[in-house]
Amino acid sequence: MHPLLRRGLAATAVTGLLTGLAAVPAQGQDATVLAVDFGRLGGAPAYGAVGSLYGISENGVPGDNLLDSLYMSSMAPKPTGGTQHPNGDANDVLAALAEHDGGDAFVNLQDWYPDWPYQNDGIYAYLAEVEEMVPIMEASEHADRLVYVPFNEPNWIWYGRGGDYDGALARYLHDWDLAFERLREIAPDTPIAGPNESHYDARFMRDFMEHVVEAGTVPDVVTWHELSPDSLRYYADNEANYRALEAELGVEPRQININEYGNNRDFGMPGQMIQWAAMFEDTDALADMAYWTAAGGLSGNAPQTNVPNGGWWFLKTYSQMTGQTALVTPPQDNAVDTLQGIATYDEAKDQAQILLGGGAGDTTVDLQGLELGRKVTATVHEIAWTGNEGSSPAPQAVDQIALRPDRDGDASIALDDLDPMSAYWITLTPGTGRADTVEVPFHGTWEAEDAAVTAGAVYNEGSAANPFGFPASGGKSVGSLNRADSRVEFTVDVPEAGAYDLTVTYGNTYGRDLAQGASPTEQFLTVNGGEAATVTYPSTMQWGSRGQVHLQVELEAGANTIALAKSDPEAGTAYGEAGIDKIDLAPSAVDTHTYPAVFARTEGDADYQYGHREGVKVNGDEQVVFDVYAPADGYYEVTADTDGKGELTVLGPHGENIAFGLEEEQTLALHEGVNRIALSAERGTLHVHDLTVTGDGGTEDFTRIAAADAELSGTAALTENTWAGDDVAITGVGGGEGNTATLHVSADEAGPHLLLVHYANDERTGGHAYNTNIISRYAEFTVNGETAAAVPMRGTWSWNDFWSYPLIVDLEAGTNTIEIGNAGLRTDIGDREGRTADFDHFELAPLLNQP
Repeated sequence: MHPLLRRGLAATAVTGLLTGLAAVPAQGQDATVLAVDFGRLGGAPAYGAVGSLYGISENGVPGDNLLDSLYMSSMAPKPTGGTQHPNGDANDVLAALAEHDGGDAFVNLQDWYPDWPYQNDGIYAYLAEVEEMVPIMEASEHADRLVYVPFNEPNWIWYGRGGDYDGALARYLHDWDLAFERLREIAPDTPIAGPNESHYDARFMRDFMEHVVEAGTVPDVVTWHELSPDSLRYYADNEANYRALEAELGVEPRQININEYGNNRDFGMPGQMIQWAAMFEDTDALADMAYWTAAGGLSGNAPQTNVPNGGWWFLKTYSQMTGQTALVTPPQDNAVDTLQGIATYDEAKDQAQILLGGGAGDTTVDLQGLELGRKVTATVHEIAWTGNEGSSPAPQAVDQIALRPDRDGDASIALDDLDPMSAYWITLTPGTGRADTVEVPFHGTWEAEDAAVTAGAVYNEGSAANPFGFPASGGKSVGSLNRADSRVEFTVDVPEAGAYDLTVTYGNTYGRDLAQGASPTEQFLTVNGGEAATVTYPSTMQWGSRGQVHLQVELEAGANTIALAKSDPEAGTAYGEAGIDKIDLAPSAVDTHTYPAVFARTEGDADYQYGHREGVKVNGDEQVVFDVYAPADGYYEVTADTDGKGELTVLGPHGENIAFGLEEEQTLALHEGVNRIALSAERGTLHVHDLTVTGDGGTEDFTRIAAADAELSGTAALTENTWAGDDVAITGVGGGEGNTATLHVSADEAGPHLLLVHYANDERTGGHAYNTNIISRYAEFTVNGETAAAVPMRGTWSWNDFWSYPLIVDLEAGTNTIEIGNAGLRTDIGDREGRTADFDHFELAPLLNQP
């Protein structure tokens, strides 16, 4: 990725991907065909929809493991030092974009102000603030990625039109010119973006553009917001209206940035996100997901620092589509909540990809002009919805088909029973004429609203009619389960007796308004009327922002009853309250996933090969980088199918590169979520076929250090906490020199170890109509007196919810000391550089488990 060209350099015209190609007629409304024409290519993907407003809160939140594989064409922060929110400073975002080869930071300059709507002291007072904030950002070593947005939603803030359109317009145009000219004086090379209205207004855009052309204050990037479900219907017309206006006025085509798009009902749901992504990809627009929740979570797609949900896997899959985009004709154009898609063809890699979703039922994907030979292997993967806060595995293969395109490269793929909440990823490569059988195990879903509900209520959730609501399976959930007789009883049917993995999708913010504060809550689980087991639900950000818990149950063949209840005659009454969306069942099995090398990321000029031993050949500094998923912390068997001598490098969560000699099978300590593993040649050429990761985690082979075993000094102390592992947590670390917690650990052998820090953080500041202003607490880790890392630890939604935070530390053989502290002082916006998080316990294990 490259930032926008700085002013003064040669400009590049920006046009739609398919400019100059005749449009293919849209299918009829009732058609269920998505057509992909690989003979009509339109240029490299823009990856526009990956952007996010306040999606990065600090450099490190989200973690490097989640950002590294995304092509972040743009991000939208606040000015460094701004007070609208406690995080999301431009300099932090610039550093993250530079580190991960992203694009530009579109800075909302008015977010300098603490109030919402912004305080209005007049344009000259505002320009004085601009003169203060801009030099701070211009001093960044990554200032070439800056774009300044001088006004945010001016039609709502400062320049509300009411009944005086002409007067409000005149005031805005006067102030736009002043702000534009002042920014040119103090930052002459930095692009300026606008007008940045809350929605596209054709009348206003014409008045604005006619004025700025005459005044010489045309923005370098044209921006507006698309914040309604109806944007899926009207955006194409809005973009066409603006492009026609450019042509009429003789304005060189500008990059379009939709620097806020979408609603809560969209983010985290792959089937919704593909509709927005396809729309923006068609016009080469950059776009940033709106900020409706908390900073640092990629607008609801990154549940924890390194933990992905289904929305993140959608963004990651979209980001790895390389080559040129192909023309996609959906069953319906410009319609809300319909099947849409993106497709690419990469001649250098000899592969094609299709990403589609948003529709339900059966669909045919018609392929045209595919140039991969007369035998093609098509593999269909599902990217499922796992709730905003549910951890998601990598896309799961659900079918593989041996295609035989005709002489024109035409073929078709039948897709059955699409889930509108899911996206589907189809990979196309030269084949052998045979397809592998994909064994899809039994999976069943049962909606809570369809269960027998006692002393509860059914609620409608996110939809086109309720876009600010969060998505729920089936559009409904069951809540108000706070009475002694509250109960949700499901009748399920499974094909055979045995152990099943039970996933409960839920929401919990119980206790936030109580003196004891928010915490995990509980229900009692019974199967076929048997003995009750306690289900514990961690806190979620909001009731509708759903998480998932995973349990194991024994079921009989055929019908069974599964009940979740507030009370049980033998067990008593459970603590708190949780809302239930659905349950899922699948046969219990050890988690295994194989990652083909031909669809992994590559560093350098790798060579792709297909057939019976397909794979990627690398040598020298070239690498194949796998983004592998671990469902829990623990040891996993990592099996590399390769030819030749090589190295395996763990790309750690904080930039550590830990290399080992490559063996056919190695046992690695992985943290929950995404882990990056790179394979490279030791000498000569390494032919990488795939990487398989097997295991369900579990830290029984790790060394556990209890909170009570830490050496505490200064203000650090043990505090009772019934939700901590040993009923106590370490508090008061940091906030000055000497306030530390020190771990004394023993290592059998010197080398890299995975350190898991179980922490809680619910530091918040101020109030906002809808944003959760949660603050990351920083912690400094030193190992044997040497600084190992200084890291931000994002909020866990309560002081009683403990998340696992991974670091890699290098230990000596024998006794080692790991000291945790933070010498920083309290800032105006909270303990951002003061106290650390609270700590429950710690776990430690060699990164490579030697036999």
